[in-house]
Amino acid sequence: MTTSRSIDVGRTLTSLTSKGLGYSLAALVAAMSLAIFYQVLSRYLFNAPSMLTQEFLRYALIWLGLLGGGYCFLLDRHLNLPLLVDALSGKSEQFVRALNHYLTLGFGVILIWGGYDSFFFNALMRTPMLQISIGTLQVVLVLAGITTVFSQLRCLLILWKSGNASAAPLILPLPLLAALIGIVWAMAQSAIFQSWVSHYPSLSSLLVMFGTFFTFLIIGSPIAVGLAFSGILTLFLHINPATVMPTIGETIFSGLDSFGFLALPFFILAGHLMNETGLARRLIDLAMMLGQRIPGSLWQANILSNMLFGTLSGSGIAAASAIGGITTPVAREKGYDMPMTTAINAASAPAGMLIPPSGALIVYSIITGGSASIIALFVAGYLPGLIMSGCVMLVAFLYAKRKGYTAENHHYSRREAGRIILRALPSLLMVVLVIGGILGGAFTAIEGSGVAVLYSLILALMYRTLSLASLLKVLIETAVVSGVILFLIACSGLMSWTMTFTSIPDTIGHLLTLLSDNKYVILLLINAILLLVGVFMDMSPAMLIFTPIFFPVVTELGVDPIHFGIIIVYNLALGVVTPPVGTVLFVSCSITGEKMTRIISPLLPIFAMQVAGLLLVTFIPAISLALPKLLGL
Repeated sequence: MTTSRSIDVGRTLTSLTSKGLGYSLAALVAAMSLAIFYQVLSRYLFNAPSMLTQEFLRYALIWLGLLGGGYCFLLDRHLNLPLLVDALSGKSEQFVRALNHYLTLGFGVILIWGGYDSFFFNALMRTPMLQISIGTLQVVLVLAGITTVFSQLRCLLILWKSGNASAAPLILPLPLLAALIGIVWAMAQSAIFQSWVSHYPSLSSLLVMFGTFFTFLIIGSPIAVGLAFSGILTLFLHINPATVMPTIGETIFSGLDSFGFLALPFFILAGHLMNETGLARRLIDLAMMLGQRIPGSLWQANILSNMLFGTLSGSGIAAASAIGGITTPVAREKGYDMPMTTAINAASAPAGMLIPPSGALIVYSIITGGSASIIALFVAGYLPGLIMSGCVMLVAFLYAKRKGYTAENHHYSRREAGRIILRALPSLLMVVLVIGGILGGAFTAIEGSGVAVLYSLILALMYRTLSLASLLKVLIETAVVSGVILFLIACSGLMSWTMTFTSIPDTIGHLLTLLSDNKYVILLLINAILLLVGVFMDMSPAMLIFTPIFFPVVTELGVDPIHFGIIIVYNLALGVVTPPVGTVLFVSCSITGEKMTRIISPLLPIFAMQVAGLLLVTFIPAISLALPKLLGL
């Protein structure tokens, strides 16, 4: 009875905390949107952007990422690889889950500790415009840590209750962790280990960092936690333990201190607003009209719709769910092959990750320190995105011909065709407005994301499809999706800083160049590695880990940064459709109700064709660089 009462109290407290945090983050996203609107207006009214709003947006983004990350622990929305957990059952599964909760709880404690040290270390420093103490701003680390600890204690309590009050699986991880910490500490203090680290600092750091990360990945810990711990343990090899905690706090906080990251939450918000306007149906109607003369026209319409929707949302999952949800009932009614329908929807949805606006290309630009500008990457993504979709179209056409599918016979009158185009035109004009405005110098890429939000909001009001309740839902979902990505970026910032500090990229680059000094051989090898990585890892963490490693190698060999950005995004976009971590494939299967095993066979020829497209993009740089060069980017 006491346990049940404590569970109920815990659930009530969690619900209140979750709602409070959700509303606070929604208010923060709304305030950031107002600030970016003012930023764009001040450029035109006063001929200069406001420095005050720039500083507010800079620190609001950090709070959104870190506090949003803590909120996502409450919602259990962080990315992980649950292969081991899913393969186990009973007490073994409870043991691994408990182990992960303890490790995440420990990370929460580290955040609190690092934030506490950072607060006192920077308490007297103030921001130039707002005159707020830097230490006060870094309190967000403490708040994120407290939220993380609270969420994991709640998970452990629920796990204990679900295990029929068996305490063994929950207690056993504690002595195991204590023993592992003791063993690692004893090894670190040994003369042999210290001699090895001093003689081979980069190699030892490489082994510790990736050994730690893949261990966390295998046991199913949140990927952000694995990234952070891999950086933390590697730092202990080279930095005095007394200075590690302040370094952790400072590095995680500064990992999001880049104005360029602002484009991410705003394009995400614009995509969610567009979803609420019901524009997917309008795009489907346009795509059906354009693809009606091709056999298997519904499949072609699905692919075209995913491309068009990708230009608005930049999300493969959003495209697969929105477009797949509309085409699936029609495909079933018309007798289309449903496994192939599922495969086509899944394989064509990631094209939006290449066709701008693309969050992945924004992240790549920031990781590489602006070596490739966001707008140049946006323009470069068009042709490769068309190639990725064209590969699916070709396979769909050949499959439809083999199955004897005919084209649609519906005749569209001029009036009907004009109405369909006019209904879809306002949504498609957003791309022209945003990309054209950035190219024309009317506003920056970050301000362009704000314009996209404003335009989406205007459309939502015009269509009268956005209530206050749905707006609140959109703001909270934007905070959640942004929180997952930004928290990953913050934790990977710690890992990347450690990699640079210990010269790991130089070591890996040296190992790669030992194999060959031909850039095409290296690119082929990198493609193979990234395709393999994409099978087991989601795009965001994979990009954050491998871009800093491979980028110095390929640029040293003369590969254009824009070209390499397209290569890495194309590679990892294929990964979101491949099991066991193919999130877009899971979404498509859940919409059609098809089993994963039935999708593999029709998906393989599509994947093979898309890999052929990848090789074209890799070995013919003009596919990526022709448009940026034409526009002087």
